[in-house]
Amino acid sequence: MADPVSISAGVLGLLGTCVRVGSTLKDFYDGASFADTKVKGLLADVESFTQVLRLMKDTFEQEQIRTSMQATGHISSHWNNLSASIRDGQNTVLQLQETLERVNKSAGVLDGARKHLRLKGASEEIENFRLQIQSYRNTLQLSLQTVLL
Repeated sequence: MADPVSISAGVLGLLGTCVRVGSTLKDFYDGASFADTKVKGLLADVESFTQVLRLMKDTFEQEQIRTSMQATGHISSHWNNLSASIRDGQNTVLQLQETLERVNKSAGVLDGARKHLRLKGASEEIENFRLQIQSYRNTLQLSLQTVLL
C-alpha cells in the first residue's frame, strides 16, 4: 500500500528531477540557435509538469489530505496507482535527462553542427518523452483535482 510518506517522497524526487531537466533544457535551448519547436515544446511541458508537482507537494503537506491518504478500499487503490505513476514519471524524466546529456555533449570541433545532427537524430525520442510527460502531467493533475474535491 502506498503510504503518505512514500507518495510525498516520490513527488519530491520527481519534482527535483524535473527542475534539473528543466534547467538543462533551458541551457540547451538558450545555447542552441538551431533548437526547434520540439525542444521549445518539451521545455514548456516540463515546466508545466513541474508546476503540477509543486501543487501536489503543497497539497500533500496539508494535514487534512494526509489523513485521507491513510484510507482503504478504492481510495487506497487510487493512492497506489498514483504512486506507480510517480515512479514511472521519475524513470521517464531520468531517461529524458540522459538523452539531453547525450545530445548536448560538447565535441570541440564543429560543436554546433554535431549537436544539431544529434538533436535531429533524437527528435523522435524527444517527441516520445514529450508525449509521456504530457500524459503524466494530465494524470497527476486529474488526481490532484480529485483529492481537492
